Amino acid sequence: MEGMKVTTKKIKEFKKVPDTSITNEYATSENSLRAPGLTLVIGTRNTGKSYTTAKILHQAKDDKLYDRFYMITPTYDSNRRYWDFLDIDEEDVHYPTHDAIDKVIASLEEERDEWTEFVMSKKLYEDFKSKTKNAKNIHNMDLLDLNTFIDLGFLDEEGNPTDVPAPKWKRDIERPCQSCLVCDDVLGSSALKNAPGLTKLAIQNRHIAPLQEPFGARAALGVSCYFLSQCYKGGGGGNTGGIPRGLRENATNLIFFRNKSENVFKAIIEELGGALAEEEIKAAYKYCVVEKHDNMMIDLFPRCETKRYRKNLNEFVIFPEALKACKCKK
Repeated sequence: MEGMKVTTKKIKEFKKVPDTSITNEYATSENSLRAPGLTLVIGTRNTGKSYTTAKILHQAKDDKLYDRFYMITPTYDSNRRYWDFLDIDEEDVHYPTHDAIDKVIASLEEERDEWTEFVMSKKLYEDFKSKTKNAKNIHNMDLLDLNTFIDLGFLDEEGNPTDVPAPKWKRDIERPCQSCLVCDDVLGSSALKNAPGLTKLAIQNRHIAPLQEPFGARAALGVSCYFLSQCYKGGGGGNTGGIPRGLRENATNLIFFRNKSENVFKAIIEELGGALAEEEIKAAYKYCVVEKHDNMMIDLFPRCETKRYRKNLNEFVIFPEALKACKCKK
């Protein structure tokens, strides 16, 4: 077929460009992880999974990235020293039961509904201020508006403006709730095995709790998810303890530590082999994971190729080809 002559023809269809302004992402600093995202933290016991995740969330706290934190774990009290700085409400800490993730999703939907109600109240208040600039406007107001403003308490029964203040959002930053869920030591729990909420989180974490109208680049609340696990894939025969395939396939970040079994690293390379060069992964791992508590992070959707690999979170590992394709401003 080589050298065969071809004929081409342009067509008029498929010229309209879709709206790409809605990304459902939270605003983050240039070196932070994208959010919402699905981060898998893999390492055997005492390698530093909780410690490393806490470091990420410390930075998120400094950046005011999240408004609410959730946790599903059977070991919250014993690991409390890692999480106390998050000021998690007791109601947002869940034991790994079959409906634990559903409870988190229901809470996010409640947050969404509360935001929707606030936005509506704000619009009504702004409408009220616009239609009551002077006594003449109030006198000429139609009956529907008059009754609405009386019901809301903006006007008294005589039609006089009250001192009801403008609606105020419950948090300092006025935005739909930005949330983070940490699932620590739960993937070995039979209670979460095949839980429907787990699949929903894997596929829809950026789209959880859709908004009635967009807020900036967001059309949903979304939730960042961190899954801490001792195993990557688990054993054969449906053995629990590994990360389910749905989570692995939808991960945005992988963080892993030294593992006694070479099969774990091989499994990761096999699954990423189609997207990343095997030689790069091996070279990055060799550099990153030297000491017992070292870790390597692979960002599967980096802002720039120079930010794909990290050692211990704060050191980028950059390959020549990535440097050539660098998109950073600096």
